[in-house]
Amino acid sequence: MKLPANTKILILDIEWRPVKAYVWRAWKENIRAAQIIEDGGLLCIGLKWADKPEIFIFSEWEHGHKGMLEEAHRMMMEADAIVTYNGNRYDLPKLTGEFLLHGLAALPPLTSIDLIKTVKKFGFFQNNLAYVGRFLKIGRKMEHEGFSLWVKVMDGNEKAQRKMARYCKQDVRLTGQLYQKIRSFIVDHPHMGDHGIDACGACGGKHLQSRGWRRTKGFRIQRIYCADCGSWQSGTRKKV
Repeated sequence: MKLPANTKILILDIEWRPVKAYVWRAWKENIRAAQIIEDGGLLCIGLKWADKPEIFIFSEWEHGHKGMLEEAHRMMMEADAIVTYNGNRYDLPKLTGEFLLHGLAALPPLTSIDLIKTVKKFGFFQNNLAYVGRFLKIGRKMEHEGFSLWVKVMDGNEKAQRKMARYCKQDVRLTGQLYQKIRSFIVDHPHMGDHGIDACGACGGKHLQSRGWRRTKGFRIQRIYCADCGSWQSGTRKKV
């Protein structure tokens, strides 16, 4: 994947430990704090720089809980932007809470590229990553036995832990492939370049073309097309 020079885009996915609780019913129970036996928490996290092939897996069983968080925290501190799938609602808040609980410093303000926001605009039959990856023919999530995998991992089963690490790794790989596939459709993609409209903010390409104007109530805004990656950005604004 071509990116602007000196740009670090981090792809991220987490696997989470379920909460244990006493319950009265199998459906629609309002779980109160007194019913909780054990809080959930991070089991492992997968991370990958968008323009590099290596995928890093940091896990509770291999690195210890705080060690895993410290490794993830270090990489996130380096990132210019973080790519997730539904991360704004799930992965990023979960990680922020873990950092607080385990005494790590607050991260700087993060630029988040949550791919599900763009996928929802395509009108696909389903928006989950398993369906989207298969439908777009870019890859599949790894199959596993379901919830029993989480139980085995929490029980210390080493084979299950290795399987969960592979599952998390495939989710990171698939998220990266989806980002590459739909990047030109991300209308609010942050400008990752250093030179304004002289280079594409999404890929750093220099083959930019002016293709007319779009109009708002008060402005005409130049439309700039990148012939390298197919993305659009805004150019000169003229008041009408």
